[in-house]
Amino acid sequence: MAVYRVHILLCIAAMLLTIFPATGCEKTEMKKMASASKEKALTKADDPAGKWTPAVWKEFVENGPTGNHLPDFSRAGYRMGEQSIPEIKSPVFDVTDDKFGAVPDDGKEDTAAIQAAVNAAAAVGGGVIYLPRGRYDVHPSPDSPYLQITSDRIVLRGQGAGEAGTVLFMGAPGKEGSIRRLGTVSAEKEARRYAAVAILGSEARHELATFTQDVVRGQTDIPVSDTQAFSQGQTVIVTCTDPLIDPKHPSPDKADISVRLTAPFRLTHVQADTFGPAVRELSWIAGIEKIIDSHTIRLTRPARFDQPRRYSPKIYSFSGACEIGIEHLRIESAWPGGYRHHKPCEGEDGKIIRTAREQDYLWGGIWISSAVDGWVRDVDFKNMTQGIILSCSSQWTMENLTFLGQEGHAGVTIGWSNDNLIRKVDCHARMVHPVTLEMTASGNVATDCKTHYEGRNKISGTDTAMDFHGIFPYENLFEKMKGFYVCPGGDLSVLPHAGVRNVFWNIEAPARIDGYGEYAGDSFVQTYDHASTSSKTPATMVEHFPQAFYIGITRKENRIVTLAGSTADRRTEWMTVEGLNRPGMALPSLYEAQRNNRH
Repeated sequence: MAVYRVHILLCIAAMLLTIFPATGCEKTEMKKMASASKEKALTKADDPAGKWTPAVWKEFVENGPTGNHLPDFSRAGYRMGEQSIPEIKSPVFDVTDDKFGAVPDDGKEDTAAIQAAVNAAAAVGGGVIYLPRGRYDVHPSPDSPYLQITSDRIVLRGQGAGEAGTVLFMGAPGKEGSIRRLGTVSAEKEARRYAAVAILGSEARHELATFTQDVVRGQTDIPVSDTQAFSQGQTVIVTCTDPLIDPKHPSPDKADISVRLTAPFRLTHVQADTFGPAVRELSWIAGIEKIIDSHTIRLTRPARFDQPRRYSPKIYSFSGACEIGIEHLRIESAWPGGYRHHKPCEGEDGKIIRTAREQDYLWGGIWISSAVDGWVRDVDFKNMTQGIILSCSSQWTMENLTFLGQEGHAGVTIGWSNDNLIRKVDCHARMVHPVTLEMTASGNVATDCKTHYEGRNKISGTDTAMDFHGIFPYENLFEKMKGFYVCPGGDLSVLPHAGVRNVFWNIEAPARIDGYGEYAGDSFVQTYDHASTSSKTPATMVEHFPQAFYIGITRKENRIVTLAGSTADRRTEWMTVEGLNRPGMALPSLYEAQRNNRH
């Protein structure tokens, strides 16, 4: 049982004492039990010799993800981190078999052959699509098909991600079309799905139950109208609807959830999309851990914010894809370079060679939507302007990834998705947004990632940024990052850049922090839009990250890093800062510490 459940039981015991007063001996014994329980909880946070332990960790151990304490990230990744990624042995569908017909290194298109192997595996309930080493040409021309996975338990497996391994080579960009905010439209209407590999789960859903009582942050046991439609281990979608948002006439004075998840940032009419129709319904994916009785279920993860009945919380079925993997291969493209952020590529004569849309979005590696419990591991991306995009998905592990080659737009982008794990990413190729969170993303963890370059390229816009791209991504964790600082994007209509309680833990900022201008200085957090903060100056840039935690932030070459012009520890309505410029934290990984604390 998690320690914070012990804390909750102690609170209940205290309430019972109020109702049924104990004798003197009983009171003494109860105090001893309470003290022992607290001491036991805090032993996990005791300082090893020469190390320091953040106070916020000790508070989390005692209280859990309640009130304004640290969020719980322990359930991020494949199967909530409770199971290792499987090594699927059979059945195997070798794409070079005569019945499929792929021939590596022959310069001819292999999309149809690989797709045939995928379809054959799907017909028998899943399997391994094996691509022996060599280059396979997918989507070599604008009119050629795209590789798509729409069924469960399909594993696309190569024979290594190196130069001598398996290469999926994308010869032409994806289709021109509408680029929408992730999660706001069906994947069928989104041009970015035309990637080298697309995973497309069903988006169908139907209502299963409604909440019957208010739910508070940290709560897992949910009173519902009926539990007959649920089963243990079932994947579901939880929704809350903002009762104030007027889709036709958005106004910062007509919003509830948006205000709650960006407080105390003061929204204005400029940020119209932050309280607009696209976010009237907020949704996330969860699991049924236990059916307690005919009107109570236990969800697999604690509530991340208070969910009163006025939000009309509902639970829907999830019918997307699951158990899909991509592993041990390289995805490369014919992208020739010359990237410019949100700008076209022009020739020497000034004529447009490639549109801004193509440059930003149409050389994509992997698109994933409406899928759970999957993985991308041991995959290189070379000469791609987009690496992985994850939309409306949960419980994915993306690990041992490498970005190489030409400059590009983004590495891993997560929108309207929750509880995914990004681990061990090496960024050699320069990107504007190496890791991006946007569109209400929550519970996601990025850990042990490294940039192999520094500084902003003023021509391409590439940098070493941890990017929050607006529409309040909240309660996410960046930890053990080397060479990164917070330099977010997103247009004015989706600001602030982030929602509440994002956590930055044990991060080494780069020696060079360029930010958006001369005001960058030594600030770990940057923004181009300090004008919308309370002072309207760079001094209050941190307000774009309301209620954030900055714990154990240091900088390369022992340089100083600051937050709001200070290096001091502090707790304000805007942020909690501990150990700025102080190495030697006893808990290098909050994610691992919380996982261990669950057991």
